[in-house]
Amino acid sequence: MAQVSGHGSRSAGTPPVFPLEPDAADEASTGRGVVLLVDDIEDCRDMYGQFLRHSRYKVVEASDGNEALATAAALRPDVIVMDLWMPHLDGWETIRRLKSSPSTARIPILVLTGDAYAQARRDAEEAGCEAYLVKPCLPTDVAAEVGRLMAAARAGGDAPPVRVMSERRSAPTRRRSETSAGLLAAVVGDVDRRFQEVTERIQTMEQALGTLPAASRADLEHRLREVRESRSALARHIEALKVISRAADVKITIPARRGPRRS
Repeated sequence: MAQVSGHGSRSAGTPPVFPLEPDAADEASTGRGVVLLVDDIEDCRDMYGQFLRHSRYKVVEASDGNEALATAAALRPDVIVMDLWMPHLDGWETIRRLKSSPSTARIPILVLTGDAYAQARRDAEEAGCEAYLVKPCLPTDVAAEVGRLMAAARAGGDAPPVRVMSERRSAPTRRRSETSAGLLAAVVGDVDRRFQEVTERIQTMEQALGTLPAASRADLEHRLREVRESRSALARHIEALKVISRAADVKITIPARRGPRRS
């Protein structure tokens, strides 16, 4: 059994050969770009991968560091999204090897991990990552960071400072944050905050009704009644989603973006 590199000792087998899709190179030149998503947890690859595809990126997946090295060398993606705690070859050592190879050294790397500890972040920065996000985080945050890194790389010049978005959690919570339920909880929390903002704006409009002429007030009152009904239904759905996110892991599917209809 071979000794493996990284933050711990794990068994390593023969690095797997990752099948590349034939249209990846074409999409890299015509679409938004190619993203290599590296994570040993399938739920995370499903959640973030689907959202990145929905955002019109080409996404290729790898489940450990060895697979990531082989795929990155063959495909030359525009951005790599990298987990840290993985079997066979962990993320820290994978980043070091990517940055030490001339063929992959200039590919920007976004670390996406459940490890919020400062030492893990410092080690990742020293290894060469360009950004560091802590799960659970919104898929929109991941897509935004991918876009930022891709734009900076294409513009050339000096690398931007490492951007860190993290929060400290206990060890059990960190691991749960890497499941679909944990990711769903983050999304539901953001939706709930935005819902509260909308509720406050509706209340402001209701208070302003008394200052309007009678004719204008009647029309606005009718529209507000419709909005209140929708708001009540949405509130019930948000509460149901909160319950689901606290339950066992769930599978989440983001509908694929439809292409233009051909005649």
